[in-house]
Amino acid sequence: MRMQDARGVVPVLMVASLATAGWCQDPRTPSLLPAWGSAGVAPATAVGDSQWYGGDISPVPPVQYTQSGSVGSGVSGLADQYDAAMKGGYEGVCTTCSSGSCRNHYVYASGLAMTHVKQGGFVAGVDSTTFDAELFFCQREFNNLWKGGFELGTGWCFGGDNRAGIELVYWGLYPGTDSALVRGNLNSTIDFGDLDYNGSNANTFVTGADVMEVQWRYAFHSAEINLFGNGACGGPLGCGMTGCCLGNSGSPWGFGWVGGFRYIHLNEAFLFRADTTDAVFNGDPTELNYRMQLNNNLFGFQLGGGISYCVTQRLTTYAIAKFGVYDNRVSQFQTVYGTQGTATVNNGPNTNEPFIVRSTDDVLAGAGQFDLGGRWAVNDRWSVNFGYRVMALAGVAISETNAVRSGFQNLEGIASQQTTGSFILHGGYLGATYAW
Repeated sequence: MRMQDARGVVPVLMVASLATAGWCQDPRTPSLLPAWGSAGVAPATAVGDSQWYGGDISPVPPVQYTQSGSVGSGVSGLADQYDAAMKGGYEGVCTTCSSGSCRNHYVYASGLAMTHVKQGGFVAGVDSTTFDAELFFCQREFNNLWKGGFELGTGWCFGGDNRAGIELVYWGLYPGTDSALVRGNLNSTIDFGDLDYNGSNANTFVTGADVMEVQWRYAFHSAEINLFGNGACGGPLGCGMTGCCLGNSGSPWGFGWVGGFRYIHLNEAFLFRADTTDAVFNGDPTELNYRMQLNNNLFGFQLGGGISYCVTQRLTTYAIAKFGVYDNRVSQFQTVYGTQGTATVNNGPNTNEPFIVRSTDDVLAGAGQFDLGGRWAVNDRWSVNFGYRVMALAGVAISETNAVRSGFQNLEGIASQQTTGSFILHGGYLGATYAW
């Protein structure tokens, strides 16, 4: 149809040019357009065939033109089609959606695979003869262990082109317990000499042991409620995650801001145990356990921003960073025990007190999250989201800095948690977003 329309335009233009007297009488540069009057309409008098050829050809009816004539519109339409074909769809990506097609609600879900960067650790057991390190609570035993989790989010967009909105997000990791176990003739590097257990000094149960083990696990949870906004050229936040409903005048770049309240929970559990009578842990009276539980609850506000770039009409890349300062409510529990009860302090002001430490404290902590990823728009409702995330906490209580190595009689000192630790997670995510 378009080719037929184009062929039809040519003879009409030729006839129009022949029917215009101003064209053959004007000594200036020739023009295919008529000489327009003050009203924007061509002169009523047209040149007939006889004036041009000098013969008796039947006259052609005059053709009236206006500035919005159908012929002009046809030519313009063909030009637009040609221009769009030459651009191949690479200009003007992520332009404003047609009226009524923008979505102002969305929900998304992603799967997470992340690992923990361990700050340090210590050797917990050595060979009793050679004193070679045998049992480690450090990086090579408990680092680079990938764990799974998930992320859920939902939001409501409002304002011009749905550029602003409010969002709820939760994500967390649910790792299992990791452990390192060794067998042999072992001594512990942890000095339990300030404690008694089952009628003997506690060091008796960690000297010449047949088996020793360290267990460690952690869990991470984050919940946030944010206000966000995208710039006039779009952005990576909120409804910018689906389709391209934010007008950007053809620019592929977008920017956004975010701010709100966030709660972060990090807990760690540490267990060291030894047995001097056999090489299995079966609950016999000669087994000694040192257990520690740490909880960090961060409450505070965060600010951040993001940038996006439309690579094609479907693929958008982005980077988003969020940082905050938090009040960290830290709680801890520590004890040394076995099947015969809890170990007791054997010297100092806390003599005969059971070694059970419970304490809470409030300290300042910081947290930052950085996401680098991309989104593939399946259609104007669905998109696939993928990327890499780094989450870092500072000013938290972790096992490496709170495990007691000696001085178990100092209950007050142990109760004062060490909150100088850091905790770093990093890994990938993959999910989908739906908008309506």
